[in-house]
Amino acid sequence: MSNDFKSVLEVRTERGLRTFACLPHLQNLKQQRSRREQFSRAPVSALPLAPNHLGGGAVVLGAESRASGDVAIDMVDSRTSQQLQLIDEQDSYIQSRADTMQNIESTIVELGSIFQQLAHMVKEQEETIQRIDENVMGAQLDVEAAHSEILKYFQSVTSNRWLMVKIFLILIVFFIIFVVFLA
Repeated sequence: MSNDFKSVLEVRTERGLRTFACLPHLQNLKQQRSRREQFSRAPVSALPLAPNHLGGGAVVLGAESRASGDVAIDMVDSRTSQQLQLIDEQDSYIQSRADTMQNIESTIVELGSIFQQLAHMVKEQEETIQRIDENVMGAQLDVEAAHSEILKYFQSVTSNRWLMVKIFLILIVFFIIFVVFLA
């Protein structure tokens, strides 16, 4: 039973390690996120300015390009922020799962130690019961031997009584003969 339990623990540990194998991927995603935040948000002064020496249409074109650049950055920012938010959610979800897995693993380890202690206690009880059984068998043999010895003693005492009765009768006969013939 304990070997099966150990094999289940090993399988679960391997599965947990496979789950945690994606954590380096998350670290890469975090690094990518920080790089995106650092380099994707360019300050306003870094944006290309429209040349002033061109006509008013060029200014409008520059404004449009600047505006379209802002929109593109906003779209990239919104997409990036969504990706970052998704990464954060996935990170927190994986972290909570990792914590839960650690809690489950520690609980399983505690249960394993409890079962090992229980198996040890059961083994000790088995040895105690075997000793008690051996002692009971020995006591039963001793009782049977004592019974046979009591029967032997009873037979010897019974035969001794007959011997004593015989001797007593012989003494009475001699006493009667002595009293009748000698007195």
